[in-house]
Amino acid sequence: MSRASWAAGPSGSAVLAVLLSDAVRVPAMAEVRARIFDDRLRRAEPVVRRAVERGQLPPGTDPAEVIKNLAAPLYFRVLITAERVDGVAADRAATAVLAAARNGGLA
Repeated sequence: MSRASWAAGPSGSAVLAVLLSDAVRVPAMAEVRARIFDDRLRRAEPVVRRAVERGQLPPGTDPAEVIKNLAAPLYFRVLITAERVDGVAADRAATAVLAAARNGGLA
């Protein structure tokens, strides 16, 4: 099961909602949220760096912005509109982020 499929399911949606809403008022939840998202951003850095080195993305592309812009429409669907995140939604988000990054919009 992909992360997108899990996040769109009942368990994933509930975990994300609690993780994100309680992080504002519960320090332990804020710490968990920070660890999770810091890890995601850290893992993206070498992937984006290699894409820059291969000439697939322009120099100065910010790995954190790539991940934030990729995740935003998916989290919006899960947390705001309660829509299912499927392969089409994930592919659409990836296509939009790639276009933005290639055009220097995520530097």
